[in-house]
Amino acid sequence: MRTFISFVLCCSACFVITSCSEHNNKWSKYGDHAFSVTMPAGAKVYEKQEMTPFGKQNVHYVTWKPESLELNKFRLFQVSYTDCPARYTGDTMKLNATLDSSINQRKRDFTELEVTSQPIEINGYPGRAFIHDPARDNVITIVKQVIANNKRYDLTVIAKRDYPTNTEISNFFNSFEILR
Repeated sequence: MRTFISFVLCCSACFVITSCSEHNNKWSKYGDHAFSVTMPAGAKVYEKQEMTPFGKQNVHYVTWKPESLELNKFRLFQVSYTDCPARYTGDTMKLNATLDSSINQRKRDFTELEVTSQPIEINGYPGRAFIHDPARDNVITIVKQVIANNKRYDLTVIAKRDYPTNTEISNFFNSFEILR
């Protein structure tokens, strides 16, 4: 009898842990007239005024976070964008300096340590990206930024370490499209 009760308790615990750790399998398309992206359903859309590399501006957000402190392999999917005045992108040299400044400002949101960024391209537009993977933390942060059509887009994923997340992360980043 004791063995049977132990078995039932173990099965129940496994069921609870599995159901709490399941990632939201429903994904939806978000965006506006300028971009679209696919991310977990239930994302919040909002804006707030913040200091950007271009001065104080309204920054528009589409953000998904788990609703509770459930065991989840993801902590955040987010796209934000803000206006990028044409004077910052007038030529290739200014554009590259703006991208470098912008990604360096974003790195400081996560660490004061040196994090290497890479030049990237999204939909044919130049950008920058970095991965923040601190050895003593259980999360990995991936940030990609691109400037297109006088807007700076910032795509961010924060995922727990040691979970199979490549498919969802790839789907998120690869679904991002600049529409005009």
